[in-house]
Amino acid sequence: MKIPRTRRIRSRSEFLRVRKEGKSIRGKFLVLGFLADKSMSEPFKLGLITTKKIGGAVVRNRVRRRIRGIIHRTGERIRPGFRLVVIARFRAAEATSEQLEKEWKWMLHQSGLMQPATD
Repeated sequence: MKIPRTRRIRSRSEFLRVRKEGKSIRGKFLVLGFLADKSMSEPFKLGLITTKKIGGAVVRNRVRRRIRGIIHRTGERIRPGFRLVVIARFRAAEATSEQLEKEWKWMLHQSGLMQPATD
């Protein structure tokens, strides 16, 4: 479930670039910022933000684990060539995994980042 280091956004400047130059979609539990970057060699790069507004370290880590699990399950359907920043809102601490996944998929559809299912 660990996202490889090459697929993570780690520097502040990368986070700010996605937030400033990209677009965002707000949901009840999450905010998704995305920026097209066709020069990337990875399918997508991801950054997670969970602030202290959500709760203590245990709560923030639980929310991060849930989000990473959702991305692990749906990551192969994300269109390549994008930088994504997921910000957990304070309500994410009370949300179930199903609610978070439903909102994540909705945001991917709204943004046009989800590829059609290949069955």
